[in-house]
Amino acid sequence: MKNLEYYLNLPYSYIIEWSDVDNCYLGSIVELERNMTCADTRQECMKNLDDALKAYLETSLANNMHIPEPISIKDYKGNITYRTTNIKHYNLAKKAKIDGISINSLIDSAVDAKLKENA
Repeated sequence: MKNLEYYLNLPYSYIIEWSDVDNCYLGSIVELERNMTCADTRQECMKNLDDALKAYLETSLANNMHIPEPISIKDYKGNITYRTTNIKHYNLAKKAKIDGISINSLIDSAVDAKLKENA
């Protein structure tokens, strides 16, 4: 049965970042919409997120609401269908040829760079 203990033991994804605008650490839980907290320290922000998750779960369970679960790596096989314009496809092919790599490798390296940029 999916009870509070079940959900509290799931690996939810937390994001904690410093905000120069708010002058505090901002935290959110990726899988839960419209949630955010702030704190003076990362540890305090993490505790706020833990408390917010528990309150969210308790309220959702009490009201028989849907509770999103974390995504799992086992749900992904590594295949992505990507559609683009013929011009972009041509430019990708040309760049890949120049670099001596496949189009897939070129796209993979671009995705890696973007993911690292946002990490």
